[in-house]
Amino acid sequence: MSGLGNFVYKHRKLTALVWILLLVGITTWSQKAGTAYSDSFTLPNTESTTALNLLMKYQKQESGASIQVVFASRDGSVLTPGELDPVVAKLQTLAPTITQVVSPFAAAARSISADGTVAFATVYLNGTGRDIPDAAVKTIIKDAQSFQSPKLEVELLGQVVQQANQTKPGSSEGIALLMAAIILLITFGSVVATLVPLFVAVVGLGILSSGVGLFSHIFSTAQFAPILAALVGLGVGIDYALFIVTRFRQELHGGATVEDSVKTAVRTSGRAVLFAGIIVCIALLGLFTVHVSFLYGVAIAAALSVLVTMSAAITLLPALLGMVGHRIDKFSLPGRRKKTHDIEKGLWARWSTAVQKRPVRVALAAAVILGALCIPAASIRLGSADSGNDAKGTTTRAAYDLLAKGFGAGYSGPLSIVASVPQGADQAPLTALDTALKSDPDAATVSPALPTPDGKLAIITVFPKSSPESQATNDLISRLRSTTIPSAMGSSAIKVYVGGTTAIFADFAHVLDSKLPLFIGSVVLLSFILLMFLFRSLLIPLKAAAMNILSIGAAFGVLVAVFQWGWGGSLLHIKGGPVEAFLPVMLFAILFGLSMDYEVFLVSRIQEEYLISGDNSAAVRRGLAATGGVITAAATIMFSVFAAFVFGGERVIQEFGIGLAAAVAFDATIIRSALVPALMQWWGRANWWLPAFLEKRLPKIKVD
Repeated sequence: MSGLGNFVYKHRKLTALVWILLLVGITTWSQKAGTAYSDSFTLPNTESTTALNLLMKYQKQESGASIQVVFASRDGSVLTPGELDPVVAKLQTLAPTITQVVSPFAAAARSISADGTVAFATVYLNGTGRDIPDAAVKTIIKDAQSFQSPKLEVELLGQVVQQANQTKPGSSEGIALLMAAIILLITFGSVVATLVPLFVAVVGLGILSSGVGLFSHIFSTAQFAPILAALVGLGVGIDYALFIVTRFRQELHGGATVEDSVKTAVRTSGRAVLFAGIIVCIALLGLFTVHVSFLYGVAIAAALSVLVTMSAAITLLPALLGMVGHRIDKFSLPGRRKKTHDIEKGLWARWSTAVQKRPVRVALAAAVILGALCIPAASIRLGSADSGNDAKGTTTRAAYDLLAKGFGAGYSGPLSIVASVPQGADQAPLTALDTALKSDPDAATVSPALPTPDGKLAIITVFPKSSPESQATNDLISRLRSTTIPSAMGSSAIKVYVGGTTAIFADFAHVLDSKLPLFIGSVVLLSFILLMFLFRSLLIPLKAAAMNILSIGAAFGVLVAVFQWGWGGSLLHIKGGPVEAFLPVMLFAILFGLSMDYEVFLVSRIQEEYLISGDNSAAVRRGLAATGGVITAAATIMFSVFAAFVFGGERVIQEFGIGLAAAVAFDATIIRSALVPALMQWWGRANWWLPAFLEKRLPKIKVD
C-alpha cells in the first residue's frame, strides 16, 4: 500500500483524469450496448423444472412471455364481445412484439368469471422478458388502457408489465446522496471535506451503473440488480471515503505534510478499506457455490459495486486529497474546530469508561436485546410475493385484485399437473388422480385431464383456493407431491409432476433454504480464519462470528416483523407475505462484509493501543474513544443510504433496504459500541491468546 500511496500522490492529476475517462468511456459503451436484465432463472433437478421442460415440447407459446389483460365491468353489467373485441383487435396489430392474443370469448378459453363481470385476454409475446424492451411493453399497456371508459376498467398483469413499471433508482440515489452530504458536513464541519468523498461516490456510482448494464449481457441479471448495486455501492463507498479522509485530516492536523498525510492515509485506512472490500467481494461471489443461476448476476452486480467504490477510495480519493491539500478544511461551519479531538477526553472517552466499569452487565443487556430481536427470525417463511403485494395504484396490483375478485385468490397462480404417459400405459390412474385432486379441500377448481396430440402427456390444471404466496398454497403443493399423487398413481408407469409458476417459486425457496446453512457456515468459517490471521487471536474471531450472526439474526427479525407479519406496513404501503427466497443468502453475504468493516476498524485500533501499552483495559478505552465517532458517522451514513431506498415502492428493494439498515444500526450501536468493548474488557489479556503451535504456522497479516 505504501507503493500505491507514493504512485497516486506523484501522479494525482493523471489518476483523476484516468477515472474521469473511465466514467465517460464505460457510460458511452453502455448506452450503445443497452441492457439485458431478466428475472428468469432455472432450477435443475427440481420437479417443477421437469414439468416445465415437458410442457415446453408441446406448448411452444409457453416459451415466450405473456401478459393478462384483465377487463372488469364498472357498473356490474355483463361484459360483451362488443366491448372487448376492439381491445383484442388493437393488440393484435402490435406485431412482431405480440405473436397471439387469446380473446376471453375464444372456445375453451375459460377466462370469464361466473357472473360475467370480470374477464381476461392472454397476450403472448415474441420472446422472454429479457428480450422485450420496456418501451414495447409500455406501448401495450397504453393501447390496452386507452379503451377504459366509465363502464369498462382495463388492467394488465404479468412479469414484463411489472418490470416495465419498476421504480428506477435515480430518486433514491439522490435522497441517499443528500443524506450522506448532511452527515458528512456535520462530521467534518467543512464543505470541501464533504464534497470530496461525495464526488468520488458519484464517479463510482456512474461507472458501476453502466458496468452492471454491460454485465447483464454476459450473465442473466435480475431487474433489481442495478438498484441493489447502487444501494451497496453508495453505502460502502462513502463509508470507505470517510475512513480515509478522517485519517488524512488527523495527519494534517498533527503537523504532517500533505504528501505524508496522503501516504499515511493510504497505508493505514486504505489498507483496512482494501481488506474489508475484498472480503465483501469474496462473500458475494461465494453465492456461486449455491448453484442457482438467478443469483449469479445479482452477486456480480453487488461485488462490482464494492470493487469500483473500493478502488476509487484508495486511488481517486487520495489523488483528490493530494490536490486539495490544506484546503480540505476550507469553508468550515461556524464554531466547528478544525483540530481532531483528544481521545482521552470527550463523549466517547466517557462512554468507554462507563462500559468498562460494568462490562458483564453491559454485555448481558446487549445480548438480551439482540436475542429478543432475533426471535421473529425463527418463524421466517421464504417464498415469492405475488402481485397482490405490488403498490396500490399500479396496474399489476389492480389486475391481481380483479382476478381474485372474479375467479378466486388462487386463479393467478394455477398449478400444472403434468403426467408423462408411456405408450400403452393404463389410463385408469389418471381418472383416480383427477378425483383425488377435486376432493382436496384447498383446490378451488380442477380442469379435466387434457392429452397432447400424441398422447405422451396429460395436463391437469389445479386452481388453489389460496393466493400464490400463501402458506396454504405451499402446503397444497407439498401434499400433492407427497401424498395425493403417489396414492392415486400407485405403481403405475405414468410419472406425474407438479409444475407451474407457483410451484417453481416454491421449489426455488426450498432449494435456497436447504443450502443456506452450508453457505452461512462457509462464510462464518472464512471470517474466523481471516480474523485469526489478522489479530493473532482465537477469542476475537469467535466473538466476531457470534456478533455477525446476532446482528444479522436481529435484522432478519425486523424483516419478518415488517414484511411477513405486516408491522408498520401502512407506512410502506405493503402487506404481510413471504420474505423473498434469495434474500437471506444475499443479505448474509453483504452484511458479513459490512460487519467485518467495522470490526476491523475498531479492533485493529484496540490492538494497536495494546501493542504499545500492553494494558488491555487502556487499549479498549482508547480504541473505542478513537474510533467510536467515526464508526457512528459511517454507520449513520450507511443507514441513511439504505433507508433512502425503502420508499421506492419495489418490495424486494424495500426488503434489502430495511434489512441492511437495521443490521448496520444494530452493529454500530449495540455491538461495536457496547457488546464488543464490554466483552474485550471482561476477557482481559485472553483476547490476545493464540496457541503457540498456531502462532508459528499462521501467516502474518497487518492492517494499521
